[in-house]
Amino acid sequence: MSQSPPPPPSTTKERRRRGRRAGVLPWSFWLALVVLVGVTAWFLLDLNRKHDLAQRELAVDAERTPPETPAGDRAVTLVFPEWDAAGFVTESRRIPSRGLPEEDLQALILELCQGPSRSGAISGLPSRTRLLAVFLDQKDRQAVLDFSAELVTDHPGGSAGELATLTSILRTVALNFPDLQSCRILIDGAEVETLAGHLALDAPFDLRRWL
Repeated sequence: MSQSPPPPPSTTKERRRRGRRAGVLPWSFWLALVVLVGVTAWFLLDLNRKHDLAQRELAVDAERTPPETPAGDRAVTLVFPEWDAAGFVTESRRIPSRGLPEEDLQALILELCQGPSRSGAISGLPSRTRLLAVFLDQKDRQAVLDFSAELVTDHPGGSAGELATLTSILRTVALNFPDLQSCRILIDGAEVETLAGHLALDAPFDLRRWL
């Protein structure tokens, strides 16, 4: 009885297929795996570098940002006319302060607009007068006070009354800001000729003359 011929030797392709079926992975898989691991490692290192850089920038910004000035208070002196026009009285108060001169000046004049709290004194400003703005020119050492129109329209008039109003304002500024040399008074943001027909408001006042 004749025997069947032996099977032909396996080809290279057949061996690869058998290897894959047997669980042997091809070299292309390992190459892709190495590339993937390398890319992942680079991404994580780059992300960590960016995070450290951001933290350093935040720390630098924090150092450059000046801390907010703590709030406190400041003792001030207000000047009010006496009720019988015999002279002037002073009243001590405390205003909120962060050590900023322009803010302190605004708080000071706002207190003056509130009028006196002690007996025997009256307000030198008409009751509806409002402070609109304040400015400090550090170079010229000048204060600018901008009042609402009521300082003029509601003023009772008379040279003595006008003098009482200006003395109350200017002496209060001079006592609390001794470094200032002059003060200008505006009405609704503009210069006016007089307060109520007697005392001129169209030029700065020398504060030393009102002490």
